[in-house]
Amino acid sequence: MARTPLHTRIAADLRGRIHDRELTPGDLLPSESELQERFSVSRSVVRQALATLESEGLVRRARGRGTVVAPRAEMHRDVDLSSGLMAQLQQRGARTTTRVLRLEPAPAPGHVSELGSEVWVLERLRSVDDQPAAFIRTHLPAEVAAVLDREALTHGSLHQLVTEATGRRIADGRRTIRAVAAAPPLDSALAVAPGTPLLLLEGTSTDQEGRPVEVFSTWHRSDLIAFDLTLQPTGPAIPAGPAVRSPGSAAPAVRRDVAGAARAPAGGSLAERVERATALAEEALSELRTIRTRL
Repeated sequence: MARTPLHTRIAADLRGRIHDRELTPGDLLPSESELQERFSVSRSVVRQALATLESEGLVRRARGRGTVVAPRAEMHRDVDLSSGLMAQLQQRGARTTTRVLRLEPAPAPGHVSELGSEVWVLERLRSVDDQPAAFIRTHLPAEVAAVLDREALTHGSLHQLVTEATGRRIADGRRTIRAVAAAPPLDSALAVAPGTPLLLLEGTSTDQEGRPVEVFSTWHRSDLIAFDLTLQPTGPAIPAGPAVRSPGSAAPAVRRDVAGAARAPAGGSLAERVERATALAEEALSELRTIRTRL
């Protein structure tokens, strides 16, 4: 088996420290001489590793200071809102584009049985500033999908188009977050290396009469998009689900149910709720670290 080049190992070590928040935006990286001594390599190898991180946008050279961690370019999605990714990013001024990869009748997999026996599958690739950011697979009831215009889906919100065409608006739903590793064909579609950590948001949306409108899975690049949750003062606890294999994905996933947890987390004092939310965030970060160590 070929050995990993030294500059790749150094870049991976520093990249991991940045992703794990050990090094935060504005922090100064170890000097070239310190990295030479730590990894027992030449200055040219260290500079090659730093150039790799700079090309990825993770670090930048600061005149008179050395190399510092660059500001994070990630965008945020509020997963406790019913609005989709495109609508949220556009509200924040991001330039988004959509490619419709598939819109056609398809056999109904078991996890979408609530939609009925006749379903369509819609697959889209969402880009931000011409960079692939999310791959979306949505199963729709045949009567909803049949009235959708493929061209309109390239520049409009699915939820808005459904409301305009059918009068059915998204009123409720359930969301689940998983940490998964990129596998074919997602790695190619999202322009990431195999095994790259992705954030998978899955859910079911219902209309104002409680009828299911969609069952979706959206894979987000974790280096570009972060999830936000809003704590609220009351509500029942939502237990974490077991580790399962994500439908349509070759990678094992760790289930974390947040539907309702975002809108109505477990009761108790504010300090207790904040502590539970912090523990959840730390566990999700730990899961991403575990994926990274397996690369």
